[in-house]
Amino acid sequence: MVGVAVRRGLGPSLAAVVAASLAYNFFFLPPVYTFTIADPTNVAAFLLFTLVAVLVSNLAARARSVAVIAQARAQASERLYGFSRKLAGCGTLDDVLWATSAQVAAMLGVRVVLLLPEGQAVAVRAGYPPEDRLDEADLAAAQWAFGNDRPAGRGADTLPGARRLFLPMRTGRGTIGVIGLDRDGTGPILTPEGRRLLDALADMGALAIERVRLVEDLDRAEREAETDRLARALLTSISHDLRTPLASVLGAASTLRDLDAALPAEAKAELVATIIAESERLNRFIANLLDMTRLEAGAVAPNLRDQDVAEIVDTALRRTEAMLAGHRVQVAVEPDLPALPLDPVLFEQVLVNLLDNAAKYAPEGSTVTVRARREGADIRIAVLDEGEGLPEAEVERVFDKFYRARKGDRVRAGTGLGLAIARGFVEAMGGTVTAANRPDRGGACFVVSLPVPARTTRGSIAA
Repeated sequence: MVGVAVRRGLGPSLAAVVAASLAYNFFFLPPVYTFTIADPTNVAAFLLFTLVAVLVSNLAARARSVAVIAQARAQASERLYGFSRKLAGCGTLDDVLWATSAQVAAMLGVRVVLLLPEGQAVAVRAGYPPEDRLDEADLAAAQWAFGNDRPAGRGADTLPGARRLFLPMRTGRGTIGVIGLDRDGTGPILTPEGRRLLDALADMGALAIERVRLVEDLDRAEREAETDRLARALLTSISHDLRTPLASVLGAASTLRDLDAALPAEAKAELVATIIAESERLNRFIANLLDMTRLEAGAVAPNLRDQDVAEIVDTALRRTEAMLAGHRVQVAVEPDLPALPLDPVLFEQVLVNLLDNAAKYAPEGSTVTVRARREGADIRIAVLDEGEGLPEAEVERVFDKFYRARKGDRVRAGTGLGLAIARGFVEAMGGTVTAANRPDRGGACFVVSLPVPARTTRGSIAA
């Protein structure tokens, strides 16, 4: 009887008690093999046996019921823990909503929809099985549940004609959404135990939704702050770097206009050279702005074809002759370097920007070195100067937009875009560019690393 109670519960155990009592009477109480009891003492024994059997069966059945409930709660706790880990790994709102709806459906055996506010109304954002439309009665019940923070719909006091039961999802900041439940058949959708489990699942889902939204809000605030910072930096850069060359051009042109007859030929040539140099400087500034705009918009699409690195280095040096006029230039390009798939225009601009940076920060008369050699599976092009080098705390910042290193209390002239553009162009061509201080002496070293494609030979260089 105890075994039946433990395995099957109270009902089967009581049936076993009746069967055992009848068998005891039939086989052991005289007269045997009949259900008649002749001795009144045996009647008392029979009743006592039956009573003890009933009590034991009842206790065993209660123990079984407690064990079953404890096991079910342990399983539910384990699944809730797994659900919490799943939510912790969700990085987007859609992932959180899908995980929540699927978990509720699996643990409660119901159909689920999740609704979140959009403007003044709530709209379906996820469901299991997937469903994206509700009828008018369900939408009205969902809207009421969200607005009043109380259940509505099937089985509730408000709008019971709806097909689903809608319950608000809450956090410490208030109601953030509504969960709708539906199942086949009539009667209550949830038992009291199921309602407690749903509350736990809904609370965990609501907290995960709030977490994702807080992360999105933080990212948005950081983007807005970065946009504001860049806008201020751009305004400062434009106000200074546009005005300076324009002032030089206007001054030289005004002098030529007003004093043309009185100026000697050498002075006129110098003024014309100033106009040309400052115009070129202004042109580089505008080109940098346009290039950065293209990078930010993702509009840089390199036209890759096999190129000779030595030829591009030579072209970049010719373009920067005026910038490097006050410096010695050393070039060390390893012979027979393999051709690389490059956009010649973009890569030439990379080298021009690096050489321009070296010319700005290296003192007059110092040496600017350009090296190109193969190291393993990469070709590395390095531009080295003999300036003061990079502040250790700011090595990683040199490629930030609008960043310009200081010399003492003075900021070097320039837009602060050249190195950022160089990195963007190199990465668009599949390479990397890094900055460091020279180990052998003072100065900075910028290294462009480009992978060598398999089976590339010099004979494959584009004509």
